[in-house]
Amino acid sequence: MGHIRLNLPHATRKWSEVVALLDERDIRIASLAKAVEDAADKSLAHAVTDPAFVESMWLLLNIPLAAQERDFAAALRPLGLRVSPDPTMTDILAAFSEAADRARRVGGRRVTDFSVLARNAAMSALAGLAVERGPALWKASVEDQRTTLATFASTERFGELAQSFFTNILDGHLQYFLDREIPRHIGNGSSIRSVADTSYFESALRRHCRETTMIMRAYAKGWIGKNRYHLDKKLKREDAAAFAAYAFKKVRRELSIRGQAA
Repeated sequence: MGHIRLNLPHATRKWSEVVALLDERDIRIASLAKAVEDAADKSLAHAVTDPAFVESMWLLLNIPLAAQERDFAAALRPLGLRVSPDPTMTDILAAFSEAADRARRVGGRRVTDFSVLARNAAMSALAGLAVERGPALWKASVEDQRTTLATFASTERFGELAQSFFTNILDGHLQYFLDREIPRHIGNGSSIRSVADTSYFESALRRHCRETTMIMRAYAKGWIGKNRYHLDKKLKREDAAAFAAYAFKKVRRELSIRGQAA
């Protein structure tokens, strides 16, 4: 579970080149790219102290296991997810949102932007992959949704789920900082002349994040295999926090490597 870098996919653009899509004529782009990367790096270093983030990571670890039980709704309740007897994906996501919101209010902590980002990133990863891996030729039933969610308890599928979650976190995090800068680069004389032109940049940013978090697949598969199936551990919130802490170290290291890549 060390930092094994995959040869593919190759980084299509280094980070400064992704940001340079904002304005090809702006000599401040290099400093902008570094400032955004540094700001995101420092913020990610403290991510695992956010209770909503830890709760979201813990739920992603445990919802697939609950989906393997005959009484799915009953298995979700110990996770703090209040759902109907035959929960749909919509029910599960609503309960997920409530659970993350409760976690971030523990101890009177104020709601942070990162709390909302983490919650939304987890829900998007769960729902997106459930749809992608669900039946293609017919509308998914409640049972189809449950069985699809159950597959993410496997090492291979959990690797996909973890990567999707961290891709969403990284994409949203970088976008959070860039949203303050993009409006300054739209207009005549800029490579972005309208709001519509930002879609190309956002696509490049998303691809940059997917490539950066590809490292998560092997790590997540190895971690879940060791802890859940070899050591037979019942994973707790502190386990989720420990997993995420090392995961963020790997993502931040990968960001640094890709930021310096030619």
